[in-house]
Amino acid sequence: MTLAPEVVGIPIPLEFLGSVNVWLLMGEPLTLVDTGPANDEALGALEQELAGHGISLEDIELVLITHHHLDHSGLATAIKERSGAQIASHRTTAQWGRRYHEHTAAERQFTLALMASHGVPQNVIADSEEFFARIVEWSRPFETDRVLADGDTIRAGDRTLRTVFRPGHSTTDTLFVDDTFDDVFVGDHLLANITSGVELMPTELPGDERRRALMEYLGNLRKTQAMQISTCYPGHGPTIDDHRPLIDERIAFHSERLDRIAELVRSGYVTAFEIARQLWSTEVAETQPVLVTWEVLGHLDVLVNRGTIREETESDGRRLYRVRS
Repeated sequence: MTLAPEVVGIPIPLEFLGSVNVWLLMGEPLTLVDTGPANDEALGALEQELAGHGISLEDIELVLITHHHLDHSGLATAIKERSGAQIASHRTTAQWGRRYHEHTAAERQFTLALMASHGVPQNVIADSEEFFARIVEWSRPFETDRVLADGDTIRAGDRTLRTVFRPGHSTTDTLFVDDTFDDVFVGDHLLANITSGVELMPTELPGDERRRALMEYLGNLRKTQAMQISTCYPGHGPTIDDHRPLIDERIAFHSERLDRIAELVRSGYVTAFEIARQLWSTEVAETQPVLVTWEVLGHLDVLVNRGTIREETESDGRRLYRVRS
């Protein structure tokens, strides 16, 4: 029986999630899957962990990026500058990387307006600026050398990996699938210990509707559930050897959350932020308004799509949700 090429997990410190996983793929070309954020602590930890395996940063030949979020792409440019490594990513990730801070500024503007229209108080919105400042501080633009499309393959660490586009958690989520050994590098598409959140962004076309991210994510999660997978290598937490029952748990969680939100709308909570205050403590809702607004709206989108509730727009631009009569 042929053994799968070696994969080494490197946990990189991350202030708000404990750590992010960087996966070292031994073999040719010597590859890192994801990078950690662009700060000195993460870079030092990466160098120290590599040294423990007799490898220097300058030895890295390829960097694969699962999605554009700062904790997965932040150090890509620094690694490339030090080692001459190629960067490979799906075309959507490549587009983000090329104009990272410009995209971040547009994301900030869109999200501030989104929160205002869904009932987040102005003082809470103002306090969320630190969230966007951290994105800028811990990210760097990067230039992708190998731009991949869905279905493309790439050689990495003595493996042939197939590119599978699975947006939802982010607009750029990409799986890298080893069909020989049924191993998959999943980024934040599926995590063992927590439910992946989804980000709400505009579609690529100017003036088009925003993405219905949770609907997209749940559909893509079911596609992943149908895959033959031995081991998932995620962006945070331990590896996953039982992806199908785990995905059943995730889908059940969202089903229960949908029922709870529908109940809250029936009880008279009509804005996304009012609902968020009922799902979490006031402290959580007011200190993490971006994340709670995204999560509630993702579920409201599903309920509107099903016809369970309706969305209304007031004259002042506020969006309200009511039971469909």
